[in-house]
Amino acid sequence: MNFNDVFNSENRFFSTMSKVWDLIVLNFFFLLTVILGIGPAATGLYYAVAKNIRKSRGYAMKTFFHSFRTNFKQGLILGIIQAIGLFTVWYCFEFAMAMAPGTTISQIYFTLWLIFSAIFVMMYLYVYPILSRFSLSTFKILKMAFILVLRHLPSSIIMAAVLAAEIFIASVFPAFLSIVFLIGCSGYVLLKSLLMERILRRYTPKPAEGEESGVDAWYLE
Repeated sequence: MNFNDVFNSENRFFSTMSKVWDLIVLNFFFLLTVILGIGPAATGLYYAVAKNIRKSRGYAMKTFFHSFRTNFKQGLILGIIQAIGLFTVWYCFEFAMAMAPGTTISQIYFTLWLIFSAIFVMMYLYVYPILSRFSLSTFKILKMAFILVLRHLPSSIIMAAVLAAEIFIASVFPAFLSIVFLIGCSGYVLLKSLLMERILRRYTPKPAEGEESGVDAWYLE
């Protein structure tokens, strides 16, 4: 490597640092826009991380806001459904805790609550990536997410476990929150995309041989 290569913008070091910076910026704008709706913000974050950070296509912020605007309405609806679902999970947990402990009914109820809660949480690991990739109705997105959770259960559990670990560490060690605010959300999405992209690619229609669709199918590369 000659001296000029060290300062070349195509150098691996500078390319990596550029992607780290993009992750920090994306994390900031995700936290900034999430107050407008978790759905559009999460969809934009996944799309930008998968396309710009993983595949080095385009500009991260331009991609983020394009996806945010494009999917705002449907993402908002899915976010409202998510909020209702989480409230239901919490309410059912409180109900379970109020039941007489040790009884057969309470054990059955708690087991059903645990299964429902786990599936619901894992479904929403898929919902926003699906929205960012496919043009489907809200019902079909939820249906597809449910199917993918069960069909790819090991990957679903791993993604959920990583998220749970990040939340746990942040709650136990408050100093870790600074990392979360810096790169925690975008960093998690990057890790999640390592499994998610392999899964979504299996369900993405491939253009016929010799067919030119005019669509930049970066996600099939």
